[in-house]
Amino acid sequence: MINVENLDDANNFIEIKDNYVFFWGLDISSKKFRINALIRELMKKYDITEDEVIEISDDDTYQFYKEVYENNPTTKKENLKRKKTKYIQVLKQIRALIADETDLIANLANICAALKYGMNGFFWVGFYFVKGGDLVLGPYQGPPACTRIKIPQGVCGACAQKKETIIVPDVDKFPGHIACSSHSKSEIVVPLIEDGKVWGVLDVDSDEYDKFDEVDKKYLEEICGIVAKSP
Repeated sequence: MINVENLDDANNFIEIKDNYVFFWGLDISSKKFRINALIRELMKKYDITEDEVIEISDDDTYQFYKEVYENNPTTKKENLKRKKTKYIQVLKQIRALIADETDLIANLANICAALKYGMNGFFWVGFYFVKGGDLVLGPYQGPPACTRIKIPQGVCGACAQKKETIIVPDVDKFPGHIACSSHSKSEIVVPLIEDGKVWGVLDVDSDEYDKFDEVDKKYLEEICGIVAKSP
């Protein structure tokens, strides 16, 4: 821990005072949290005491800030509202992008770009097409990916087999997960279905754990539903 003697020297710091945790210098909506049982456990975990001022400068102090902030009910509510707003904006953009275009590949490419750059924490966004017993890589945004995946291997293969959306909070804990990138921490895969048959999947990865929830499921399924037809 780094004790900050001169607060002007700290760009981002934590202050524990009067039964509250204060986060200073951070671009977040909520900066003050009453110390509760969870925060006390986190203080023990990260060796933080009351009446202390510490700079958010190392992995431990940053992780303490992140856990306190992200597990706060007010923060969760604000983040949920913000996510829904972003999805509504992205959906509007996607509808406009594909409205007058009939080429499927062009439309899927634009959908990938809109999601990758319109949503926070989307590390990789792409489509796979069902070809025989495989999923074959289609349009995507992000680093190089697995070109071909056997069904039902991995999260994508399982989604294609089950014909349902799969949310994975921690990819390392998913049986048979295919590690196309070591940076991927969580994942959501949505099937593309026409006449009861899966013809592809939308795969979204994040470099953050537990990134996806029912809000993502709702809007990503809606996006997949507006894809005009199978290839």
